[in-house]
Amino acid sequence: MNIAVTGLHTKSGKPLHPIGIGTWGFGNYPLFSPGTNAEVAALQYALSLGQNHIDTAEMYAGGGAERVVGRAIESGDREDIFIASKLWKNHVADGTARPAVEAMLKRLGTDYLDLLYIHAPWFDAPWQAALSLARHPIVADQMHYSLAHQQEVTPELRDVCTAHGIAFVAYMPLKQGEIAHDPLITQMAQKYDAAPAQIALAWLLAQDVLPIPKALQKIHSSQNATALTIGLTPEDILRVSECLKRPHRMVQPDFCNSAQNW
Repeated sequence: MNIAVTGLHTKSGKPLHPIGIGTWGFGNYPLFSPGTNAEVAALQYALSLGQNHIDTAEMYAGGGAERVVGRAIESGDREDIFIASKLWKNHVADGTARPAVEAMLKRLGTDYLDLLYIHAPWFDAPWQAALSLARHPIVADQMHYSLAHQQEVTPELRDVCTAHGIAFVAYMPLKQGEIAHDPLITQMAQKYDAAPAQIALAWLLAQDVLPIPKALQKIHSSQNATALTIGLTPEDILRVSECLKRPHRMVQPDFCNSAQNW
């Protein structure tokens, strides 16, 4: 994984760990409940392993995930942590983006974001207005990409990202656990003395893709963080590339009409 090709780094200048930390599904409990405390602890443990790229969104639990992230980074060095969040489609028009970002910062307990995405730039949303606020070029594109979901990422898209120095970030890189049950992935895991999830992450890293898996259990966080030590051979990369291609999508966010629903 050549992280230098992305040009992304923390405010303090540290390069991003190749494997980020996802927060989809976090923040559905009261802020200081046992459930939320477990999520905070999971994020802090991942940070302790060197993972320094946290991905979240205002749509996740109606801002609840951002509040969890805010608690998790309270005792850390903010400038060593790279935080990315996302504007939902009801906050991209003129006059709505800036207040939404200010609300994000309040929930996160920070005065800046390292990266701001437009969350699924819908055709019916005036997202060009939000782009007009940007002071920097597009630096990252986040797509649903995994061994089991390859069809949305075309060679042409990858070429455009590479040509313009745009980092490629993969959400749902483990396809909510589906990959772990594939017989070939299991076989590869045995060959490399690794967990199936690590094989899936190593496949993405071999393509200079930044995956952002979520983990609540320490063993899964440890597996995620150390997946970068697994170097698949070119032959094995090709074999696993073909094993889980299926024409379906597991996440259909059309029902998410506003961030407040979450």
